[in-house]
Amino acid sequence: MEELELIHLAFASLVVISAFAVRGTAGFGGGAVAVPLLALVLPIQVAIPVVAVLTVISSLGHWIRDWRKIMWREIARVAPFTLAGVLVGLQLFRELDSRTLTQAFGVFVIGYAIFAFATAGRLRAPPRSLIWPLAIGLSTLAGLIGTLFGGAAGPLYVIYLNTLRLEKDAFRVTVTTMLMTLAILRVAGYARLGFYDTTTLTVLAAALPMMLVGVRIGRHIAGRIDQRTFNRTVGLVLMVSGAALVLK
Repeated sequence: MEELELIHLAFASLVVISAFAVRGTAGFGGGAVAVPLLALVLPIQVAIPVVAVLTVISSLGHWIRDWRKIMWREIARVAPFTLAGVLVGLQLFRELDSRTLTQAFGVFVIGYAIFAFATAGRLRAPPRSLIWPLAIGLSTLAGLIGTLFGGAAGPLYVIYLNTLRLEKDAFRVTVTTMLMTLAILRVAGYARLGFYDTTTLTVLAAALPMMLVGVRIGRHIAGRIDQRTFNRTVGLVLMVSGAALVLK
């Protein structure tokens, strides 16, 4: 990979801080913000494996603090289907060339941005009778999309967890654990396919301190921002970055 210009490094640093501030605030969404923006200045097959590792690390503090509140039964329910989605996603990730993957990701991000606008603060809980069908469908899709595109799995798990009507702390730590489990599976898969080369590890080392800053900022502002405004702001950022990826 060619040396990044200083302005690109500054942009990438700001992206990582902002993305993990989002994750620290909402408990998910870091990958959905980080990957499309990083893909503007990095190869997408570098950006996605880097963000996967950062997701695992950023989850540890919240997981250790609130692990007693994790709904382990729900983790066990979705894990097999998440793994199935990851395996399919890894096969596609290996076979698609970088340009095709980038443009497909751009289209996906635009669709996700539209979803963020449409559901800003209004994501209703599905009926409890749909627990098993949602667990199967949404966790498989989360594994596939998270592996192939590096983000946007969080809202799929959120739709499922909304059926359980958990209290706030249990909800946040359970969705964090689901995303951490998905990220660990993805990291293992990317490593098996050889994507953690010298370039990727160098970018990861540079991004790690930025991620820690972002998480700290997110925890500070959690609960102090209107959810609808937050969702719409994220949606606008994703709309712009998705369009840029399609045209890249």
